[in-house]
Amino acid sequence: MPANLPPQFFELQQKLNQTKDIQEKIEILEEMLAICPKHKGTERVQEEIKKKIAKLKRETPKKVSKREEIYFVKKEGAGQVLILGPPNSGKTSFMNFLCNTDFKVADYPFTTNLPTPGMMRYENLLIQIVDTPPLTQEFKPGWLKNLARQADLILVLIDLSQEPEKNLKEMMEILKEWKIEKEKILIFGNKLDLEEGRKNFEKIKENFEIFGISMKDKINTENLKERIFKALKIIRVYPKEPKKEVDFENPVVLKEGAKLIDFVKEIKEEWVEKFKGAKLYEKNLKNFKMVGRDYLLKDGDIVEIKI
Repeated sequence: MPANLPPQFFELQQKLNQTKDIQEKIEILEEMLAICPKHKGTERVQEEIKKKIAKLKRETPKKVSKREEIYFVKKEGAGQVLILGPPNSGKTSFMNFLCNTDFKVADYPFTTNLPTPGMMRYENLLIQIVDTPPLTQEFKPGWLKNLARQADLILVLIDLSQEPEKNLKEMMEILKEWKIEKEKILIFGNKLDLEEGRKNFEKIKENFEIFGISMKDKINTENLKERIFKALKIIRVYPKEPKKEVDFENPVVLKEGAKLIDFVKEIKEEWVEKFKGAKLYEKNLKNFKMVGRDYLLKDGDIVEIKI
């Protein structure tokens, strides 16, 4: 028996594929369920929608109190990156450079007292950067721990001219205590423009994987955004519809290691069972090869799904 789903159902489905927000996904699915005709031909469709709603509700973060709300930062963009560091390490200047913002910078600690989000543009992606208050053994609140565990990447920024090894060891001890994996941490040493900073950098890089910069003199800042993008370990894949232009401004973002079938599931979960293969195009869109469900996707792949 045919499903005979209304046009609005498919419009909502397209909207569902474009959002990353869990609550918005739930609301769209509930609307799809409401307008779905109730007969034998749609029983499977209804069941799938209900399963998705139940799964998303399990993934929904627990409600926080009004007090906790001011410390919570909703994830946006292709990834969430948290800047952590001791007092006066240059975190806000770092944030302003990445996001082209103009947040207050001062020579005294705790200028930033709440998590402050901004958006960094890297090529055709927006990546969320979150500035935070200084982190020390004396100041490591639970809400900051929660943000660190939620984030996709931690940027640790230290002042190379002020006891960098001691401060860095303290940062790493805190992150270990919070059970943050080393693979999720990227370390930068600021104030490479100072002689003391350069000397300390040469010493500290023997024991730590650290990248030296100067926010004041813009030393080694030209590839900062690319380093952050690569550290996030994400890839961009572009869906192609037959005889249509590829939208290179709105890629599907997946984790490194994703296979073609993961991309299909991201586009439309119902296609997974029917999936036969896909055309993998070169950038000129003239040549392609056929690939199967276990093809390991790469950043920049252009894919036309065959059902």
